[in-house]
Amino acid sequence: MTQAPTSQDDSTAPLITVDVWTDVVCPWCYIGESRLHDAIEAEGLTGQVHIRAHSFELDPTSPTDSVKDNIAHLVEAKGMDEAKVREMEAQIQEMAKEMGREYVTGRPMANTRGVHRVMQALGEAHGIDAATGFFMELQRGYFTGTADPFEAEAVIARAVEAGLDEQVARDAHAGKTHDEKVEAEVREAASMGARGVPFFLFNDKYTAPGALPEDAFRQALRQIADEARTERAEA
Repeated sequence: MTQAPTSQDDSTAPLITVDVWTDVVCPWCYIGESRLHDAIEAEGLTGQVHIRAHSFELDPTSPTDSVKDNIAHLVEAKGMDEAKVREMEAQIQEMAKEMGREYVTGRPMANTRGVHRVMQALGEAHGIDAATGFFMELQRGYFTGTADPFEAEAVIARAVEAGLDEQVARDAHAGKTHDEKVEAEVREAASMGARGVPFFLFNDKYTAPGALPEDAFRQALRQIADEARTERAEA
């Protein structure tokens, strides 16, 4: 696991570090991370929680050479009934609406490996905060209908805006580099028992699979923050 930042002393460092394994096209990741952010704010912990994104592919068998819509993908790849898929999407949209988030039910779908490689390249060059910001912004754009993670040039442009060298971004997206780093993060999650995403790790101690309800996030954050304050006081 990547160690927590050491540039800050204990009095100014965030109380909680949350590592989250996520995929850009994962609807429950979008919901779970939204609930986490709401819980952080509700607990008065804004600025005290350091979130770090890690790679996990929701469906590594998705095609790399074609893009379908998400409904057709689930019907064909998972054998799901189209009506059930649309019903599920409508339910998730309602959850998002209740949190004040947008959620478009019709989205493109393809393989996300290229995005993960670019995130890894950005993290290597500029740190995990830059990589996390890039990834989360792209994920939010995907679910609000303002970004397409399968438009290679758009993804590369976003990475360049975040500070990554253009050729480094192109090489990563094309699969010339950083594939092993994606694999390493997927294996790390699996070693902790992750079978899907989102998957959360709090302060390198406590794991939580899935998009927990906001109240569950609040309780976890409260307990972990109290524990961290006690440890600092005793140090």
